[in-house]
Amino acid sequence: MVALCSVASAQTSSTAAAPAASRETSAKRSDPGTARPDDSPQSEVAAEIQAVPSRWRSYDWQGRPEYSFRIYDPYHQNILKADFPLAGNWFLELNALNTFVYKSRRNLDFSSVFADQIAAGTLVFVRHNQFVAENVLFGAEVRRFDDAFVPSDFRFRINGVADFKHDITAFNSGSNGDAHLVDAFVDLRLADFGGSNDGHDNFDLLFLRGGLQAFRSDFHGLLFNDAGLGGRLFGELKRNRLRYDFAWLKLFQKDAVTGFIDFARPSSHQVAIARVTWEDLVPGWNSEWTFHYNRERRKVSGAAFRANTDTYYLGAAFNGHLGRLTFNPAAYFVFGTADQVVAEPVPAKTEHDVAAWMVLLDAQYKLDFWNIRAGYLFASGDGNPADTKDRGFDAISDGLTLFGGPLSYWVGENIKFGRGDFVRANSLLPSLRGVNDPAHHIHPGLHAFNAGVDLALSPRMELSVNVNLLRFAATGSYTNRIVIGHHGAAVEENVFFRLKPFLREANQNVIFDLGFSLLHPLQGLKDAFQRGGAVYSTFLALRLVY
Repeated sequence: MVALCSVASAQTSSTAAAPAASRETSAKRSDPGTARPDDSPQSEVAAEIQAVPSRWRSYDWQGRPEYSFRIYDPYHQNILKADFPLAGNWFLELNALNTFVYKSRRNLDFSSVFADQIAAGTLVFVRHNQFVAENVLFGAEVRRFDDAFVPSDFRFRINGVADFKHDITAFNSGSNGDAHLVDAFVDLRLADFGGSNDGHDNFDLLFLRGGLQAFRSDFHGLLFNDAGLGGRLFGELKRNRLRYDFAWLKLFQKDAVTGFIDFARPSSHQVAIARVTWEDLVPGWNSEWTFHYNRERRKVSGAAFRANTDTYYLGAAFNGHLGRLTFNPAAYFVFGTADQVVAEPVPAKTEHDVAAWMVLLDAQYKLDFWNIRAGYLFASGDGNPADTKDRGFDAISDGLTLFGGPLSYWVGENIKFGRGDFVRANSLLPSLRGVNDPAHHIHPGLHAFNAGVDLALSPRMELSVNVNLLRFAATGSYTNRIVIGHHGAAVEENVFFRLKPFLREANQNVIFDLGFSLLHPLQGLKDAFQRGGAVYSTFLALRLVY
């Protein structure tokens, strides 16, 4: 009897309290489109889980809609940044990036080697450049679904760039401006191997991408980091632990000044790539296994034949840690054949056997806001350029961020040697080839040692410092009048500073970069250029991102 009275008393107390709670909750739910709760606790719980008018609109903890559609603000809900559907399940994402770059640089002096051409007026050496570049990258992506929970099953992307450069290279002082297509492709989801009844358990999906597309085939961009026209089949298995890519791309000639694709120039360069990435191969270690086939058929001026390149790259890269130490080793081997052409007295070609290799050892130790780095790269060189066995390792189309990357004089600058290149921009290898030349395996190779540190000075400021020691792996007499008799190449120091002047919402919208690099030639580089003296490059960049 006591128990029954207690239950009745509790029910009466609950009923009496319900209207007050209901009025309070109703006040909190006064926003249009939300359900008004009943007078029972069960209804209050039901009101908490009732559907809102739009799943794409965000609400605060009291159920009030937050602001939306700030067109100028990509850090809050914005219909132009795919935060809200354009129509139905279709989303639009617009992107824009404006980059202004100023450089002041002193060029390595090749005037003694090409004194006859300079005296004849067919070649000019520009000792110092005031380099200015303005790039406006803009594009759009339309996709079905928002990618937050279910990956999009259809995607179309197109990006272009308007580019202007002034005071361009060590032998070409002038200006150039043009507009270029960067990429344009379509993604289609072909299959879902989720392994559950609804097909969305693990999201082990298969995609096909077709069109003009950029692709980096390895962790570091050591072999291929370029854009081409073709198809790519990619997906994942085992809950995204196993990822795979199969790509076939046709590459195009590049504008020698801007570096962007020039579709008006013919090209017969094709690349086939297979890549498998296996995460947690052993706990804490990821692996990447790649195969590249580089096929090129080049027309030779004044000859009825074509010069052929058929080379194959095999290798692997790893990423893992032992305690605080993070390691990023890689090893690659290239073999095959490449025709070398002699223009005089009459054009003729000779088939050369290619066999070369490269290894990378990179380690980082992270401690609070410090990241201490040490690295070593070896690319084999050709010590006998006169024979038909080419032993210099060269990439297909590399693009590095190691050892200072674009801020490094050796890596980032296009080091000219007459009208040719000694080291291409965004490459570490002294491959002695130009922008549109095929992979060249007759060169001295390289030992590159790096020590550096990255510091997060504050959420707004980052600092990076690198010291590089560069040595040629082989010596000899190479094409384009290059003679190297010593192994020492150069010592380099570079410093990079990044400032993000706005915190909070606009932290990534405005980025200011400042860099300085100083290169001291050693005897081997002095042999090649027949001149000494340090050279430098200053770098100033302002990026506006939308």
